[in-house]
Amino acid sequence: MDSIDRPEIFLLSLAFRSFFDESNSSLIDGLYKSAQMKRAKTAGAAIQYLEANSPKCILVTDEGLTMTENRAVLDKVVSYVRNGGLVIVGLHFTSSTNRDAFDKFFNGAFSLPWKRGDYHRTNFQLNPSCSLPAGVASNSFPAPYSMKALHIQNAQPHEKIFVPVAGAMTQSHVFPPEYVDQAQAAVVGAKVGNGYLAYVGDVNSEEGSDDIILSLCGLKRG
Repeated sequence: MDSIDRPEIFLLSLAFRSFFDESNSSLIDGLYKSAQMKRAKTAGAAIQYLEANSPKCILVTDEGLTMTENRAVLDKVVSYVRNGGLVIVGLHFTSSTNRDAFDKFFNGAFSLPWKRGDYHRTNFQLNPSCSLPAGVASNSFPAPYSMKALHIQNAQPHEKIFVPVAGAMTQSHVFPPEYVDQAQAAVVGAKVGNGYLAYVGDVNSEEGSDDIILSLCGLKRG
């Protein structure tokens, strides 16, 4: 696919860490092959880009968007999604955002009741009854796989995209297995205005989670 025909994916990395590309190399490689990847690491660059462009998706990669000094960027992102855009939150956001900022981000900015949930590894599968972004097919998502994730609680049933498999138990080399809370989900998504907001709770950059992000963007590995 010629670059001119590839959709733009905008990485919003306002708390960028130098090891991000290395630790997420599989996802970065997938984006480079299937899309035009743009990125902003400062509020000024992000505002300048969003004022002139409407990307296929904004990928919020870290906690920077929750910071008070970046409120003007958050306002732009909220406007973008309410006017039909797609926003995916995950990657370093999951492990670097404190509880209060995490809940306030979803409750305040996007008027969603989502709250930070449990943190553990287990097996997850696609919820066949979930609501996905327009044009995204359910058969584009990976088969069930093991993921260590920061879950979301209080999501509506149709907002839960990847959920624990039946009878799922925690997986740990340190603690004994326990049955997981089936009401929580590792990947969720909801309609916000005319657009769509998704959260991917993986903390270890599993290949399956990279495929989820690509699928939510309407992309396939090149």
